[in-house]
Amino acid sequence: MSTSIRLDCVVLDCPDPERLARFYGALLGWVADEPEDDGNWVTLRDPARSGATGAPIALAFQRDPDFLAPTWPSPERAQMSHLDFLVTDRDSQGRRALELGATLLRDSPGASFTVYADPAGHPFCLCDHPA
Repeated sequence: MSTSIRLDCVVLDCPDPERLARFYGALLGWVADEPEDDGNWVTLRDPARSGATGAPIALAFQRDPDFLAPTWPSPERAQMSHLDFLVTDRDSQGRRALELGATLLRDSPGASFTVYADPAGHPFCLCDHPA
């Protein structure tokens, strides 16, 4: 069955699109398109998916001058959206994320994921890749 709708990209609002694109580009090994709209929009793409059947999903960053960082669940606020990334070595990728500017939000012993915030405060998880 063919459909005329598909997901093109996930967009994160932030105060500095180029900075956040550099963070995720380094974390994921993705490359950024040229910034658009006077640096108010930057799109990252996975070079490994270039030319793949079907267009790959992109990750984009949009400047929001009134940006308020999301919060990970707290007694006052429910969970908001977040990104999950599968990794084969969560410890080393977690150290790398921290070196790039992430903040550790939750590391539960025995869990299969660790929660971080990117430099703009968006939560993301590094999850064990299923064997």
